[in-house]
Amino acid sequence: MTIVANVWSYLWGTLTVIPFLGFPIAYFLLYAWKRDKRLAGRWAINITNLLLIRSVVVAYSEIWPEAMSAWWWIACFYLVFISLLGWMQVRWKGKLSLRKIGFSAWRLSFLLFGLIYVVLITTGIVKTMSVV
Repeated sequence: MTIVANVWSYLWGTLTVIPFLGFPIAYFLLYAWKRDKRLAGRWAINITNLLLIRSVVVAYSEIWPEAMSAWWWIACFYLVFISLLGWMQVRWKGKLSLRKIGFSAWRLSFLLFGLIYVVLITTGIVKTMSVV
């Protein structure tokens, strides 16, 4: 394995365990490249959201290896959440904007997956300590 591959695998592993570390890394890299704080902040949140989803899937599969894959839960969550947001938007505004629904679902999922990440990490620590 080359040095670059080693560095990449260690970085990817670290960001899987500590996904919130991806926010400052992405923010500073994008800000240094584009010199736009708003753009850097938006992209840092998006990248951190992807890292959170990955971390939740990995933590879920480590805590409950025999359970159904977390990817199914995430897909169902997005389908139900987007449907609910669409229904609410049509009910209140009378029209449907898929762009607004997608943006809202993505941003709210950042909060939800952040909370799920904390709960799963805490559950994993408690489960590991109770086994020993």
